[in-house]
Amino acid sequence: MVSIPFLKNILPKKSVEELKQKSRLDYESATERTNKMSLGFRLRLANRAKVNLEKTFLDGAKLTEKYESLKEIRLAQQEPIDDLIEPKLDEPYKLLETDSGTIISFIPEEYAKEIFELGCSYQKCLLDEDKSTLVAQGIFEKICVELRINKEISVLEFLTSGKNIEQSNEDD
Repeated sequence: MVSIPFLKNILPKKSVEELKQKSRLDYESATERTNKMSLGFRLRLANRAKVNLEKTFLDGAKLTEKYESLKEIRLAQQEPIDDLIEPKLDEPYKLLETDSGTIISFIPEEYAKEIFELGCSYQKCLLDEDKSTLVAQGIFEKICVELRINKEISVLEFLTSGKNIEQSNEDD
């Protein structure tokens, strides 16, 4: 994962804060009912939100894996775990690679927190692939409603795609 401060080397024209602000403003403008932004622009924002959501889910899962591993090691060595800090969402912005270059994507913080916590829960095996996908789809559909997108866009397909391959192999 590339950190956003690293962007200063990649995107010298504008500051990272300006790019974050623009990303937030684009999203907020697109969600205003009085705004007549094109469907193409709103679809682009929805697709960026999808990738942001998936990256945030994966961040939650990866950080939880590290946290749980460190906790296990300490417990095995009978060391205290009081000072360990549970993973938390850093920010609702994600760096995305597109055909036209690197951009910053924004999703509302409430959705980012929900999806991050979903990734944490998935990693702890509190939810399976189907339930995680269903919950993530519900969060993403809220974003699509805000952006006035009627097109069905699926999220977290990578969780169930391996399962579908196994299922078809069993059927053969």
